[in-house]
Amino acid sequence: MFNNTHFRKCSTRPTVRLGLSLLELLVVLTILIALGGIVVSTLPGMLKRTQVATAASNIPEIDATIRRTAMLSRGKIGNRFDALVAGSDSLDGNIPSYIGGAETFETTNLSVADVGALREIGITELVPAAVETINATYNSHDQTPVEIGSDSNVCSLSGDSANTILTQDWNLEPAENAKYIVIGLGEQCSMVGAGAKAAFSESPVHFSDSREQSPDEMYSRYLLLVEIKSVDELKSVARYIGAAIPGRDGIHSVSKELEDYYTD
Repeated sequence: MFNNTHFRKCSTRPTVRLGLSLLELLVVLTILIALGGIVVSTLPGMLKRTQVATAASNIPEIDATIRRTAMLSRGKIGNRFDALVAGSDSLDGNIPSYIGGAETFETTNLSVADVGALREIGITELVPAAVETINATYNSHDQTPVEIGSDSNVCSLSGDSANTILTQDWNLEPAENAKYIVIGLGEQCSMVGAGAKAAFSESPVHFSDSREQSPDEMYSRYLLLVEIKSVDELKSVARYIGAAIPGRDGIHSVSKELEDYYTD
């Protein structure tokens, strides 16, 4: 005889639970919040580490490229760098406020001998800066390049800052009869572009971890240091010193950037 009771017991399916219980959801959410807190707290350090690593990679590459260009071009390092001095059809203005380092930089007038020395290393034109901020890094040096002359102003290290920065960052003792001018590796530089002689496909930008140093608000192209040393009243000699990092405090080397990172 067929037993219906036995059939019902055997055919009963096991209960399948769908989803999570409220307690389990709370546990999962607690874990996710804790992990999120850890990630958020480490993001600033990760961001700065990435930016320092990028600068540490860019500076030696820029420096090596410029020195290689000089070797292949009989001492010429390039032309049409950013002047960092305001003007339109001449370099007759001051250093705009969006160039970091008001106490570090000053304008210096070139002598006839200085102009000749810069020509010897390939610099015959510089790109003026806009007086007001027009996207400080990308559009502030869109003006037509102008030929440098004895009436041109250039951006240079002030006397006190030259003694400190060159000694600490570049292990260089400043000469008393020398000027240390600062120029930017901008988009109009002869070394940038798609041409056969171009060394860089595009002009690199230094992205700082500080909100005060947004490329929109502060000039963030890499900077070059050039020494112009007076030999006598009629002759000066110019030489490329090195590439540098821009910042709200002016200028420093990649070694200083690394030192600040590991000591902060």
